[in-house]
Amino acid sequence: MSDTKHKKPTNIIYGVDDKLPLGALVPLVLQQIATLSVDLMFPVFIVAAIGGTTELARSFVSLMMITMGIGTIMQACNKGWVGSGYLCAHETNALLLPVSMLAAKNGGLHLVLGMTVVAGAAQVLFSKVIHKLRVLFPVEITGLIITMLPISFIRYSFFSFVGDGRGSDSLEALIAFVTLAVIMVMFIWGKEWMRQYSIVAGIIVGFLASYFTRVLTEEHLQKIAAAPNIAFPNMSHVGWSFDLDLLVPFLLLAFCSSLKTLGNVSACQKVNDENWTKLDMKSISGGLFAEGLGTMLGGFMGSMGQTTSSGSIGLAIATGAVSRYIGYCVGAAFIVLAFLPKISTIFAIMPEPVMAAILMVEIVFIIPAGMQMCTSRMLDSRKFFVLGLAFTIGLAVEMFPGFESSLPVYLQPLFKSSLSATALSAVLLNLLFRIGIAKHQVTEMAPGAISSEEIAHFMEANGAAWGARREIINRASAVLNEFIESAAELGLAKGAVKVDVSFEEFNLDVDIYYEGTLMQFPDIRPTEAELLADEAAFVKLSGYLIKQHVDWLKADSNNDNCHIRFHFDH
Repeated sequence: MSDTKHKKPTNIIYGVDDKLPLGALVPLVLQQIATLSVDLMFPVFIVAAIGGTTELARSFVSLMMITMGIGTIMQACNKGWVGSGYLCAHETNALLLPVSMLAAKNGGLHLVLGMTVVAGAAQVLFSKVIHKLRVLFPVEITGLIITMLPISFIRYSFFSFVGDGRGSDSLEALIAFVTLAVIMVMFIWGKEWMRQYSIVAGIIVGFLASYFTRVLTEEHLQKIAAAPNIAFPNMSHVGWSFDLDLLVPFLLLAFCSSLKTLGNVSACQKVNDENWTKLDMKSISGGLFAEGLGTMLGGFMGSMGQTTSSGSIGLAIATGAVSRYIGYCVGAAFIVLAFLPKISTIFAIMPEPVMAAILMVEIVFIIPAGMQMCTSRMLDSRKFFVLGLAFTIGLAVEMFPGFESSLPVYLQPLFKSSLSATALSAVLLNLLFRIGIAKHQVTEMAPGAISSEEIAHFMEANGAAWGARREIINRASAVLNEFIESAAELGLAKGAVKVDVSFEEFNLDVDIYYEGTLMQFPDIRPTEAELLADEAAFVKLSGYLIKQHVDWLKADSNNDNCHIRFHFDH
């Protein structure tokens, strides 16, 4: 975290540096654990992909708990290079699940663990250069990659709902539908606390339905009873191998995970500081470093990758408790739970239709979220071609197995996965179509002769080419229009105004150059009496109104030559 003074918002009860009484700490920690535990089924999916035993799945889950706990503790640290310093708990990384399952099928758990180490090491490196690499992955490209993520999940979940010819299809379909229905009803029509526990409730109902329909047998339950009360997780499956064919998809998804964490840590910064104005890159770098180390640790210890949890942050905001000490306790609690095998066995014996229903929930939420990210930016014809072509290529890989065999041998590894095919196509197309797009645009505007529609068109055309957020472009348009109108009505400019608009992923700047009277930007609105007594007060009023819509500005003049910069955080 930066050393600047932070102001705790009024809706936050326990701030990032606050210590909590035990009576408040325990329920807050339990809620976080319940939220983070839902995704502990992902390691089970990987073991199931290779037909592994219940005991192997149990160990995989237990080791995941240990590495998640350590990762959460590292993330809460605010000293040195490691950690963002916020309550930003770690969870199993859904982004890495599809390629981890592919690795499991191609080379077993040793390949999963080896490639997980590579992904974590890449994130550690990304943490030092993330600000320079973001040009490769603008938000709309990241959104497309996230949209494609659950496409490969469909084949694992859908047949549990419609059947694939097996004798138990009808029972499994019933269990899957009941599990999904409970989650949907609680999430859509339930109160806030019901939404938070909807997936946990769905899992419980799914287990009960599986038991009464004998999909979950006594043999399964005996495995819980037979599990020791306390034991160290078995690490006999630990080993490492690597496959160059999987390098690109693992690296791309590691980078996408880093972008997600960048957003999560940014949210933590905003939530914890009422005076927040810009990103603290030191905190973000430390957060990415902690995530990378956590993922590497997972690969070395025998579990899968991890990432920061948006759900954990949302829960912290909802409860008004964002203290990093909650993170320390959540991490410690997961480490302790890992040595209680009965807990991990519950995840290990989870019935297939219940897992299918949870995967369907992931599909339902991830696809629209990715689409929303794509459309959160202004898009022009170039962006439509980038997104549309890359999405089509990814779907082709899913729809036509063996598609990559028609390609040159050196390209085949890149197109074995729909995810890597989409990501690689999007990145390359985006770089190609960036040719000819200027990083800034300069024009002249004559106060009194240019309309607000023309100003808006100028800003929107450039915003779409750059892929800027519509909200920011609208704010910049409003500020520029207010200045031009004021320059005309108050006689600030002696001639045309030169406007230079520049953009990069984090910033939008509008530089104005003109000859005349420098506009004033007071912190306090001029009173009615001042406006009636002095015409110059109207210049201050206009400047005051503009100042409310920018993140910061600077204004200076040399004789009659004036320069004003309006800055917008992006």
